[in-house]
Amino acid sequence: MQKPNVLFISSWYPSKEHPTLGNFVQRHAESINPFVNLYVVYVISSNRIKSDFEIENETINGVNTTIVYYKKVNSKLPLFNSITKLNRYRAGYKKGIEFIESQFNVSKIDITHCNVTFPAGLIALDLKNKRNIPYILTEHWTLFLPYKNDFKKLPFYVKNKMKIILSEAKEVVPVSTHLRNSMKDKELKGRYSVIPNVVDTELFNLGMETSNEVKKILHVSTLVDDHKNISGIFSTLKKLSLIRNDFKLIIVSDGNITEAKEIQKSIGLADELVEYHSTKTPQEISEFYKNSDFFLLFSNYENLPVVISESLCCGLPVVSSSVGGIPEMLDENNGLIVNPRDNEELKKALNSMLDNLTTYSKSLIREKAIKNYDNKVVGKKYYDLYKEIIK
Repeated sequence: MQKPNVLFISSWYPSKEHPTLGNFVQRHAESINPFVNLYVVYVISSNRIKSDFEIENETINGVNTTIVYYKKVNSKLPLFNSITKLNRYRAGYKKGIEFIESQFNVSKIDITHCNVTFPAGLIALDLKNKRNIPYILTEHWTLFLPYKNDFKKLPFYVKNKMKIILSEAKEVVPVSTHLRNSMKDKELKGRYSVIPNVVDTELFNLGMETSNEVKKILHVSTLVDDHKNISGIFSTLKKLSLIRNDFKLIIVSDGNITEAKEIQKSIGLADELVEYHSTKTPQEISEFYKNSDFFLLFSNYENLPVVISESLCCGLPVVSSSVGGIPEMLDENNGLIVNPRDNEELKKALNSMLDNLTTYSKSLIREKAIKNYDNKVVGKKYYDLYKEIIK
């Protein structure tokens, strides 16, 4: 079979406006790219451009990537603002698709791979209805999870449109079984299968055996307290510090570090027990994994956190709250799971992990993770799905 031409679109994707937004979607694109002729098109508003639209095309990590920026709508009239924004969004995708078709001599798009239902699903649905291009939809969004019932809070017309987008997809592919079940519970009809998030296992690999006298506990997140429960982590570590002092929390974040420091100060966790690092490249983050002793996540809700799969691919055991798809990722051989918001249970788990790190086999943790999250494994699953649909 000749390599199919795949149009890859997303509601979230890294750009000059938001360099890390949807970077997990970008990794899916990179995993799929070797198997197909992949063309990423992403549209986003911007205040920095002077014309109505600007198109930028470059090859990023081997992937042909076209970003279309449209002039941000700044009207104070909500209805006008929404309609104009949607029209520019659709026009941006039309320009982006026309650009790749003419620039790279793409005579036919075989399939659209849409990521995150709204608003990119509107484009996938348009292409199906107007040009008979089938689409699949990969979903990452915590909106569908039951934690805050955010889906139910959406306006009726948005929920209704999302239901149509999902039902018209050839396949709906959540990244976890928990997300699939959450979507089905909301009576979002579709043909479902699960393919997890992906990790570049050549980059995120085993480092040298660590021999840190003070154990390094790594946490990588946005530091949004309602989501990541940073206050719970700080409170627990403060209590743990009363019985032992052989650990240090290493934080890497593209979020609000100043706010996290204020939370830390209000809780009274000593400064010498926390080390902060701002936004890092994937290469830099991989070194943090390799030089740490274990990974910590204590979120109130999650989907299938890439940071956990990256940790496991680097052979790091994980301590995490049991939310979202995390129980699908962890077992007694690669980590410890605690109930969300249970600080006392977290303290016991951290204490146990610090005492028993040598009982975890880094090579076995990595070996299992590769079977699930390796970019070649995930990319091949999508390629097989494309072939089935196109056939």
